[in-house]
Amino acid sequence: MDDRFLEEVETWTAEGEPPVGRSGHRILCTDAFLYCVGGYHPALGPLQESWRLNLATLEWEQLSDLSTTPSATVSHCLVSGGGHHLLTLGGTSYPFGALLTNSVEVCHMETGEWTTLQTTGEDPPSLYGQAARRVGDYVYTVGGTSGYHFSLHAHALHLPSLTWTRLAKSNGYKSEGESLGRYRAEVGVCGRRLVVVGGADADTVFPLDELPVLDMDSGRWSTKRSQPDPNLHATPSPRRSHAAVQRGQDLYVVGGTDGVTVFDDVWRLHLPSLTWTRLKLRLPTPLFFHDAALSKSGTLYVYGGRTSVESKDRSSAVYRAPLQAPPLLEAAWGAFTSHCSTLLSSNPTHHLLAMGVPRSLISRLAKLPKSRQ
Repeated sequence: MDDRFLEEVETWTAEGEPPVGRSGHRILCTDAFLYCVGGYHPALGPLQESWRLNLATLEWEQLSDLSTTPSATVSHCLVSGGGHHLLTLGGTSYPFGALLTNSVEVCHMETGEWTTLQTTGEDPPSLYGQAARRVGDYVYTVGGTSGYHFSLHAHALHLPSLTWTRLAKSNGYKSEGESLGRYRAEVGVCGRRLVVVGGADADTVFPLDELPVLDMDSGRWSTKRSQPDPNLHATPSPRRSHAAVQRGQDLYVVGGTDGVTVFDDVWRLHLPSLTWTRLKLRLPTPLFFHDAALSKSGTLYVYGGRTSVESKDRSSAVYRAPLQAPPLLEAAWGAFTSHCSTLLSSNPTHHLLAMGVPRSLISRLAKLPKSRQ
């Protein structure tokens, strides 16, 4: 296989120290920024903070710190809240499992201010290590652990009304009564089905040739066989603590570990047919407990994580690779920011406008007020 590696990008920060390497964090992309919330470093403990990376200038800015960021920011969930807001759900701190929450916290992307949303309905239990995916007006959450018990609870949050609904009638069992509860899995949404990929409980790292699938109309779980890559005649190895992004009806799975081996591979799961395809794309270094996000123009970003089971090191690297050809305007903007960085830093807005740069792109260069950094 003619593999190609994700590109490592060189980031920087104008003031203070850049974010330290981390695991257990979550990231999210808009068209202008990569946002990172929380994480863990063995020498520093929980990283109760949020950052944003400008995707044009590759500059990190700190959005919030210990004084304002919610405390449960390890193995939480992070999704877009719409508008200028990030949402976090669940999570823990250290010692893992000692602090648990089922709160929905919201962060303003430009001010870094955090508030707790008041939700109604049948909310999920307080857990960490859940999988979450936003589709339309709904955020779907599956799985998680208290540190002792492993769940396959499934819930949906309707964002316009802030109402939780329980989707599954049971916690998820095979026909012989074996629990399917797990944490650090990933989830894809296809119509009225939730597809759970991988994860682990205290004893088992779950395979990817069998996938729990929830029919949201009936509220029932079933286990479906996935289809191997038609060229390799193989499915991905069992894994947990991987990362995934969804683009249309495809779920892209990146890295992970089975507890011994750490993976550098990238797979695509076609959700309607549950067919796997191994991409000719690899991480430059194996990773787990990292996270991935997809920009609006179709670029995959990967940040942080652990590189080996034995090492305590945490990665601070940012990797990227396009999953599709970007729109022409985005391609031109990417070329301009890559090759004309001095023009960006040395020219005020009216000069860039005179050069023909659209105002919508210039707005992506906005920096946080210094009081926020």
